Formats: sequence, C-alpha cells, structure tokens
Amino acid sequence: MRRLPALAIILPLLAGCSSSGTSDYSQFYRALRQSAAASFGDGRITKGQAAAIPYASMGYRVNGATEQLVVLATDANGEQLWTSSARIVITTRGGRIIRTVGLERDIAGLVPKIGEQMPEIAAALKGDLTYARVQDFPALPAYAVTVNCTLSHKGAQTIVILGRGIATMRIDEVCRSTNPRWSFTNTYWIDPDTGLSWRSRQHIDPQGGMIETEILRPPE
Repeated sequence: MRRLPALAIILPLLAGCSSSGTSDYSQFYRALRQSAAASFGDGRITKGQAAAIPYASMGYRVNGATEQLVVLATDANGEQLWTSSARIVITTRGGRIIRTVGLERDIAGLVPKIGEQMPEIAAALKGDLTYARVQDFPALPAYAVTVNCTLSHKGAQTIVILGRGIATMRIDEVCRSTNPRWSFTNTYWIDPDTGLSWRSRQHIDPQGGMIETEILRPPE
C-alpha cells in the first residue's frame, strides 16, 4: 500500500493546506480528512471505510472508545509514523507504541535502557526474552523510569479484522516498575511469517489507560 516517504510532507497537510489537485500531497490530505470521519456507532471501522483510504492504515481506540483511523505517513529506520487530520500521531516500532501525540494522555519517551536493546516483539517467537526500558510519565510527573519486561510466546490464535480471519501468534509482554509501582501486560498478535503486529493491546501509564490497535491495510 502507498505511503509518503518523508515526515516533512505531513506537516503542511496537518496545518491545513489545500486539498485540491491530483498530486500525492492532495491525495494524502484527502485520505487524512477521510480518516477523521472513519468511525461509527458500534465502535469499529467498517470494511468500506477502510477500503476508501488508499494508504496503509491502522485503527486505534483508547479505553474502549470508538475506533479511529490513522494513515501511515513515514516508515524509516524501523519506525512507523501514523497520523490523521485530527492531529493524532502514533509512532510504532515492530508494533510496539513508542510515542503518541494528541491523545488525552500520551505515551512519551519509551527507549531502551542504556547499554541494552529493546527487542522486536516478533523475536519472542523463538523464545522468551527479558529486557529493560526507560519511560517518561509527564502526567505524574516521573521521568527516566526503569521498566523491566519479559516477552513470552503464548501460541497460535486466529483473529478477525474487517471480517477476515488472520492466523497469528500471540505474544504477551509482562512489565513492571518499582518507582512508581506499576505492573501490566501488553498483548500482540503477530504474523509468524512477516513479524507484522496485526493487533495489540498496550497500556499507557501507571494512572491507567489502554490503547488497542489493529492494522486495517498493511504497509507494502
């Protein structure tokens, strides 16, 4: 599926540039405008709404609210930046949300602990992995909090997205921190062949909240 290769492209679009014309800029702008409207009463994006967006797209919902749609704007250096005309930005790496902008409470500053690496979610398909990461929680406030996590493969599961069954492997990410005291489990449904995270449930911060994601139209 199509995507725009440079973050710089989305900035004038989000600022409200013209949607006239037939360039990639105007097409992407129209896609962003459509994404803002792509939600409906029973909580999930429809197949028709997703099909109307000609770019790679992802649905997300916060705390069980109505599902919204974001479009893939950039995919570089292992990070994917998803955005919408509502000025929501979600940055993912291998399906893990590492940063959000524009939500009521955002995920901020999720990086590996110094001297360590943060493994890809799909790497747990080969066995359990333990690692440490560092997160900021501006709302608390708390900064440079060490969060220790273990990724575990939980077996095969078939999920349904837009009416289509998808064979996946479920991976749980069990994490905890001591100051502030916080424990949680994120869950990812991974394509065993490509490593794509088709669906996820990820916690926001020690004060609560969860973001659910699902890929509606995968990147190329």
